[in-house]
Amino acid sequence: MADKWQLVFLKGATYEQRITLTGVSSISTATASRVRVAQPNAVAFLDATTANGMIVDTSPPATGVKVLRVPAATTATFPIGNARFDFEVEWTGGVVRRYYENGDAQVNPKVGT
Repeated sequence: MADKWQLVFLKGATYEQRITLTGVSSISTATASRVRVAQPNAVAFLDATTANGMIVDTSPPATGVKVLRVPAATTATFPIGNARFDFEVEWTGGVVRRYYENGDAQVNPKVGT
């Protein structure tokens, strides 16, 4: 994982970014990944997971590498402005590890709106 990771969404546009997690020996046995984004003191407006198809394997699959893909119809519902995000990985038995917390996120409007 990079030292500084920032998510910048363009409202109404498809968002795609590669997520690479290094230095985690058990990553090949992980069962799920999650990126949750929220504005301060608000409910999350994005909960991207492997289960809902917004976090997918690369093609061809590579150990420790996923793609965060958020459809335009979803980003169109995002509130404009600054937010924060967490990135978590889950394993069998309910083990959850947060590998990136309180990262910077931003939603930019379309021009003229």
